[in-house]
Amino acid sequence: MSGGAEMIAGAVVQRVAGMLGQAAWERVELLQRFSDDFEEMKGTLITVKAVTADAEKRSQRSESVRLWLKKLKSAAYNIEDMIDELEANTKIWRSSTCPVKLVFMSFHPLITRFTLSNKMRKIREELDKIAEEHRKFNFLQLADTRPVNMNNQETSVVSSDKIEMVGRESEKTRILNLALQNDDPAKISIIPIVGLGGMGKTTLAKSVFVAKETNMFEVKAWVHVSMEFDVNKIVATIISQVEGSLQANDTRLQNLNSCLQRILSGKIFLIVLDDLWEKRGDSLEKLMKMLQYGKEGSKIIVTTRSDQVAKALSIIQPSEFHTVPPTRLEALSSDDCFSIMNPSLQGNRLDVDLIKIGEEIAKKCGGVPLVAKALGYVMNKHCTKEAWIALKDSNILEIKDDDYGIMSGLMLSYYHMPSHQKLCFMYCSVFPKSHNIDHDSLIQQWVALGFIQGDHGISLHQVGQDCINDFLGMSFLTHSTTPEVLDSGRFKPTLKFHMHDVVHDLTRYVASEEFSYVKTMMHNNRTDNRNCHYQLLMNHEESSSAFKSLPPKVRAMHFRECNKLHLPKQAFSQALYLRVLDLSGCHVSELPGSVCKLKLLRYLDASNLPIPNFPKSLNRLLNLQTLILSNTSLKALPTNVGCLQKLQYFDLSGCVNLHELPTSFGNLSALLFLNLASCHELPTLPESFGKLHKLQFLNLSDCYKLHSLPESCCQLHDLTHLELSDCHNLEKVPDCIDQLSKLEYLNMTSCSKVQMLPESLCKLMMLKHLNLSFCVKLEHLPASIGVLRLQSLDLEGCFFLDGLPDGIFNMSTLVHVERAVFAIHIRSEVDKLREQLNLERSCELDGRGDLWSQILELEKTGCLELQIKDLQNVKNLEGADQAKLLNSSNLTSLWLSWGHGESSMVEHADASVDKSVLEKLVPPRNLRHLHLNGYMSIDFSRWMLDLPSYLPHLSTIVLLNLKGCSHLPPLGRLPNLRALWLGRMPNLKSVGREFYGDHGSCSKLRIILLMEMDNLEGWWTTRTSNEDEEFLIPNLHLLFAADCPKLKFLPYPPRSVTWIVNNSDHVLPEHGFGNLSSITSPYVLCIMGTSPSPEAWHRARYLCSIECLVLLSLTGLTTLPQVIRCFISLREFSVDGCDDLETLPEWLGDFTSLREIEIVSCPMLSSLPESIQRLTELKKLRITDCPALSEKCQGEDKHKIAHIPEVEFE
Repeated sequence: MSGGAEMIAGAVVQRVAGMLGQAAWERVELLQRFSDDFEEMKGTLITVKAVTADAEKRSQRSESVRLWLKKLKSAAYNIEDMIDELEANTKIWRSSTCPVKLVFMSFHPLITRFTLSNKMRKIREELDKIAEEHRKFNFLQLADTRPVNMNNQETSVVSSDKIEMVGRESEKTRILNLALQNDDPAKISIIPIVGLGGMGKTTLAKSVFVAKETNMFEVKAWVHVSMEFDVNKIVATIISQVEGSLQANDTRLQNLNSCLQRILSGKIFLIVLDDLWEKRGDSLEKLMKMLQYGKEGSKIIVTTRSDQVAKALSIIQPSEFHTVPPTRLEALSSDDCFSIMNPSLQGNRLDVDLIKIGEEIAKKCGGVPLVAKALGYVMNKHCTKEAWIALKDSNILEIKDDDYGIMSGLMLSYYHMPSHQKLCFMYCSVFPKSHNIDHDSLIQQWVALGFIQGDHGISLHQVGQDCINDFLGMSFLTHSTTPEVLDSGRFKPTLKFHMHDVVHDLTRYVASEEFSYVKTMMHNNRTDNRNCHYQLLMNHEESSSAFKSLPPKVRAMHFRECNKLHLPKQAFSQALYLRVLDLSGCHVSELPGSVCKLKLLRYLDASNLPIPNFPKSLNRLLNLQTLILSNTSLKALPTNVGCLQKLQYFDLSGCVNLHELPTSFGNLSALLFLNLASCHELPTLPESFGKLHKLQFLNLSDCYKLHSLPESCCQLHDLTHLELSDCHNLEKVPDCIDQLSKLEYLNMTSCSKVQMLPESLCKLMMLKHLNLSFCVKLEHLPASIGVLRLQSLDLEGCFFLDGLPDGIFNMSTLVHVERAVFAIHIRSEVDKLREQLNLERSCELDGRGDLWSQILELEKTGCLELQIKDLQNVKNLEGADQAKLLNSSNLTSLWLSWGHGESSMVEHADASVDKSVLEKLVPPRNLRHLHLNGYMSIDFSRWMLDLPSYLPHLSTIVLLNLKGCSHLPPLGRLPNLRALWLGRMPNLKSVGREFYGDHGSCSKLRIILLMEMDNLEGWWTTRTSNEDEEFLIPNLHLLFAADCPKLKFLPYPPRSVTWIVNNSDHVLPEHGFGNLSSITSPYVLCIMGTSPSPEAWHRARYLCSIECLVLLSLTGLTTLPQVIRCFISLREFSVDGCDDLETLPEWLGDFTSLREIEIVSCPMLSSLPESIQRLTELKKLRITDCPALSEKCQGEDKHKIAHIPEVEFE
């Protein structure tokens, strides 16, 4: 089969002509001397471009035309290379801040003028010769590109012959039902069918069109629209089919409109618009207005390859029309494909071996019926075991030319693309099959290669996004089938795409000699790689000779699975025209110096490489737009990194050894995106950071050594997204944050040291999303927060937040407020807020009714939160297989409750039913919150035992009253688990290896609540409870243990920030914390309930770093225990409800850092110690409900507290 690279010639020429149209000589002073030459070349390219559409069509049949297109494309590439190279050299020469002129001394204006003159002359001669040659072909000038008519489809009346269709029964039933129903609120319904070319859209529409049931329609018409959307022709075709008296090419609009009105008025019609491409709403509305005369119940079925068309139809303005959600034709199963193949085999009797081979070939169809039919035809022509094995093992596009029909449906979609999209699609050939393509990276590479250009104020990213949307609509790209687990520190998932194998084959066909795939042990018989511009190298070993024969004009190189490949220093010395270099598939510890000689390089991905340093000559890459160094071993960046004046996207995430950013970092004046997530050793940002005035996205999540943001950060006036999640040491937000006037998204999840937010935050009127979840020390929200126009607010896990400001209840813009299960002080207020603003979107089902029918109805509601009560009443599982909770894809929170009562004695049969019911209630994958209450079975369901696979996004889990449970599911393997609440589980005695599995780590776990776990004796914090192992709960912020009298953490407890201990003495560290690594250290200690034993108080000495001590409702406590004296950093002290407390010791005056004392409901306490006068830092004293003490302090002991600025008595 001949190559298809000539199919992009027109696109390349159009792009280069556009470059010349941008007056390149105005950007490069040297080129001004040749402005006339450029104008002439531009005119020649425009003239030739006008005939490339016809040339590309004819190239499928003419080798001489193919060769002419290749010459044209090569000349265009040469022009682009010349301009880019000269522009890069000029930039280097003019650079005053980056002294690299000596390196490029060969580029001197006087020297280069002669070189350029020679190049210009050669290119002009080449271009003139190409222009002269094109005249002998007599090409036609087409207005725009039209697809090759592979199937000879014409607009015609559909035959009533039997329509053969496999695997589309349910879709046919749905379309037929929609066509026949008459309860739509609008008069005329539009029924879109969307799918990839060759998926069977037309066949499906035909099967409905000819069905006997549709004979009820008084008028029926079928129009094959195709790419040329001509309202007159469409209407004329309808008229000619109904009356047979008008030619389809009649263009008299007034006559057509009046004639159509006469035909349709008062009649119910069914019209099929097959293969519709038009996306412009005004054009579609023009057609629909001419069809509005039909009777109520009329239907229009539309088949299209594009989601964009379906979307345009959905917003049609005439009120008479309503577009139903599109029916999407997904890929068929391989069994269905084999069934489609079989009729093509014309009755050949197949033995068992052939059937097995045929089933394997069916898998190559990718579920595309068109491909299955074509392959069946090929298999019939070569019905031998050897031929089928060869077909099974071959690339589909390596079939002979006469089997080209396999790709016809896909090629139609490709031909219809705009020029820039053809280049973008062709470039996808550089990715291996089954590769997950990153959304942002793909767009950045398109930009780096000049495939997309901003226009009319539209950003390059948006143009790229539009291109991706079109590819998704045509099913040329699909969302990755491997669901990504969203790290809770990221504001959005990283989008990944997958390319269907058949579509991928098409990219390779289109690219042809433009692309080179070099794989170890694969014989590469290409001797001429002069036309290769994009190269993929895979599986290369140390001794690879790949660098000895690099294509001289290569523009993009990708390395995949080259972990053992050695990159010599001069590896890229000959690849002078590289724009894109992806080294992420290598494993080198040093970047070759030749990388920094790539003057045209715009995209460099060196992620995952164990490189400790980046070459100092980085400053030569003055054209670099994207630099990805994520998950490398970098310790520091070159001090001259600020020379990268064009850098827009910089990813340093996961550089755990990076300890500083150079001062020149602020000179990256074009930077739009900066990702510093998980740069654990980064303590500060340079003051020059505020000079990044164009920065829009900043991710600092998990930079847990970062104590503060420089004031200069408030100068980032274009910033829209700020990620601060898991910055555990960040103590405050700058008061000047109101200067970030464009900020839309602020994520401060798990900023555990932030106690308050500045009032200036309430001036961020563009702020839409605020996430403060698990800020466990946050005590107050700004009083005027209600003036913000927030759309979402998350306060889950704000354990010490004392309340919500009144104004927040008037925030009418809110559309989502997360429940606050773990924020106990504001839980009721958050529920009130959600109810008042009608934000619940919650549903409640009852096990006393027909649960499975209720779940079936649930799929239609879009419910976000679901509570199912009284599950103990569900005894019948009939209908459970049809009613799948898994299908409720919007569900994020699930409460499952069994009301067995308080008795732990439940019959085994009941417990067994509980397990069977739970087995059927598999939640959707995106569930974030799971609550189980009253489940009685000893065993969990299969999905509960494999939660990381089923529910990887779970962040909070509540398990209460599980009286049969003796072992927990592997909750420690959940990658995003933030909070865990366990209560009243009498049979649970230990939490050990089964909790973590072989590889689990609770690195995201912030809150553990344990209540009434009477028999829980041990909780391992390492995999086998040995202290020389990895610590598995390294970052806990709150440990709450109430009525867990036997519980010990082995070998040591987590170094939680906050400890709340109630009748659970053994939770306190018996032997300290050993050498276990931990990010956090104790800050708050609250002891409540019965006063601990002397041994338990003695354990508290290991919490000597605490700054806040609370003694709450301790019975039997008459004075403070001596161990408290070791809390030398104490800043806040509170004693509340200690009825037996009689005295405070004199050594209380030793806490020289103490700033606040609160004494509440201590009736026996009558005086303060004299030493309180030594507490010179004490700013506040509050005494409440202590009659004797209040009287004394306001009388004879008044002198003791005279130095305290703020004293309150209540």
